[in-house]
Amino acid sequence: MAEARRHFVLRIAGAAGVAPAVLGVLGGTGPVLARGDETDLGILSAAVTLEHHAIFLYGVGLKRGLFPSGLRAYAVEFRGDHQGHRDTQVAIIEERGGRAPEARSDYDVGRLTPGDAFVREALRVEIAAQEAYAALISHIDTRDYLLSAAFILVDEVRHMTVWRRVLGLKIY
Repeated sequence: MAEARRHFVLRIAGAAGVAPAVLGVLGGTGPVLARGDETDLGILSAAVTLEHHAIFLYGVGLKRGLFPSGLRAYAVEFRGDHQGHRDTQVAIIEERGGRAPEARSDYDVGRLTPGDAFVREALRVEIAAQEAYAALISHIDTRDYLLSAAFILVDEVRHMTVWRRVLGLKIY
């Protein structure tokens, strides 16, 4: 199961255009990243890319009515959280003179089947985000970004916990 999740995280990150060095860290095959501004900008860019993917998924799900009606409020809230994460990280990138990756017009969001199947897809994206933040956070050098990433990680775990609970899965 862990290998399947790692593959999913790498597939999402790779399809989204995450830098090879960051993909190596996520896959456990890359060299240790040197701490500094360049690494922080690479991690920030990867995080923004993952947030774009999540925003897209939630947007499609809400627009097409793929979330069960009683769960729509969670989907709206979580999409808003991801938009806030993206905006915060874009601001940090721009403060450092960098340029954030743009959202794409399409992402691989799996099967677009309504109901529990789509909630499972949202859960997979949340797990991927949580695992990416957990893997990358120790490589962050800049204090304000480290603090921001820690708060975002807490949100990703909360999203993951809600979807797991909704699906009747163990939460720990």
